Amino acid sequence: MEQKLKKVLFITNIPAPYRIDFYEILGKYYDLTVLFEAKRAPGITFNWKEDGIKNFKAIFLKEGEIEEKKVNWDIFRYLNKMDYDHVVVTNYAYFTEMAALLSIKLRHIPYYYELDGAMAGYGENSFKRRFKSFFLKGAKAYFSPSCVSDEYVNYYAGNAVKIHRYPFSSLSDADILQHPLSLDEKLSIRKRLGVKESKMILAVGQFIHRKGFDVLMEAAKDMDRNTGIYIVGGKPTEEYLEMQRKYDLSQVHFEGFKTKDELAEYFKAADLFVLPTREDIWGLVINEAMAYGLPVVTTNKCVSGMELISDKDCLVDIDNPQQLKNIMETLMADDERRERLAVENLTKIKGYTVEKMAEAHIKVFESL
Repeated sequence: MEQKLKKVLFITNIPAPYRIDFYEILGKYYDLTVLFEAKRAPGITFNWKEDGIKNFKAIFLKEGEIEEKKVNWDIFRYLNKMDYDHVVVTNYAYFTEMAALLSIKLRHIPYYYELDGAMAGYGENSFKRRFKSFFLKGAKAYFSPSCVSDEYVNYYAGNAVKIHRYPFSSLSDADILQHPLSLDEKLSIRKRLGVKESKMILAVGQFIHRKGFDVLMEAAKDMDRNTGIYIVGGKPTEEYLEMQRKYDLSQVHFEGFKTKDELAEYFKAADLFVLPTREDIWGLVINEAMAYGLPVVTTNKCVSGMELISDKDCLVDIDNPQQLKNIMETLMADDERRERLAVENLTKIKGYTVEKMAEAHIKVFESL
């Protein structure tokens, strides 16, 4: 007789591409249902791979954009039919998921709580801490991707809770290079991209204050103009354009939005990746840079960097352009150290794939 698959439910917000990949793998082992609050984040018009879903049942409470401060009462139609071996809740940031979690807690349904990353808000007021503690407490166990996220769980849910670590990632095994590219390979790609400088630093992200690209530009003003700094990620605001003019940063280039394949060329061409973020509760772009065999510099407020980067000199203080300039110049002048870091990063990131992510969940689900 064929063994009946265990039934697993994930309750989450929207179908991010890497999550679809993760659910597709997990759905090969379980009768998996994923309850999505909506299909889109605000401003997104294209689909996130949901048209290709095969291995799990996807339920979308709403076809359009997610509404953060409105409860979609349709969720209770599904919660009232709860018949699952494992239930995983991924956040309570939106009112619908907050209501779902509250219902699950009040009905004493066993569940896991999963974090993509988090940092405890030490120093916040007592009301905010009690509010977070109420929603974080009560899970039978927690999925956490990092030491910093473990601290978050302990801070709000208590030190006695059970935490399972898992490798959070947007990468598949096939996305990771087998070895760093040679200088000749990089130069060939740079030629195709039109990079004229002899060395290349890459940064990727939106032109928003939190990403810290103003700090990167401040650091760049006294650096060697033969080191090109290429910022990929949309249209720069007037603030960044004014900084470029003010400091005559001819070596700083704004490359706009790139497709996944186009962005891959920039990763392969670069000598160094930099994310001067003021805060990222994870920062998947760090995983991506490491997968292309790049040494990485980020800040002590980037959780993925804190978890994945072994050379702590590469974790700088936020809002510190001089420290950022110093480590960038040090690394760009030391080919041997960059090569060593590239190999270390590739080795580390091979343990952080959606396949490994699924394995970690299966191990927990099968341990009971």
